[in-house]
Amino acid sequence: MDLRLDVPFVDAAAEDLAWALLPGTVAPAGLAAIDVPGGAASARLHVLGASHAVELTFAGGARLTEVVACGAPDGRALAAAPARLVRDGLEYRFAADVETTTAAAVATLADDLRAELAGHDGALFAAFPGAPGAATALRTLPVPGGAGWETWHLYPERHEVVRTRTTVAPLPEAAR
Repeated sequence: MDLRLDVPFVDAAAEDLAWALLPGTVAPAGLAAIDVPGGAASARLHVLGASHAVELTFAGGARLTEVVACGAPDGRALAAAPARLVRDGLEYRFAADVETTTAAAVATLADDLRAELAGHDGALFAAFPGAPGAATALRTLPVPGGAGWETWHLYPERHEVVRTRTTVAPLPEAAR
């Protein structure tokens, strides 16, 4: 889904983002969301502004929500987010990187992402008016028995691109 948001872009910075994993919690209200059904788990992708949340619900009813946002509840700086967590029989993996580039490169990436995600049913691209390249994008990824997603937070005024990648899958019985 390609959206042009009707809210101005507020300058954001990668260093202000925090990560939180909220078991059993519904995602905070945002500017846009899409539901992505899946075999083992369904996802709801949320654009919260210059940040995101992904609410994941497994067939058995287990739910967890990842939030990457300024002021995320119980959040940690992205650099302090765990690469791997095991909780409630699930293995959660998270990675984030920040690239500093030029405003023109951020705008080009926004155009490329818009085109690339346009044909993907499990994707959401949200652009902000008045700031070329300012966007938040999310895309689901196939993960056997689980779910995955990747996100992009584009901050042209800071010349920053924040990318995250997450996978969640049930642990094998022997590992529980």
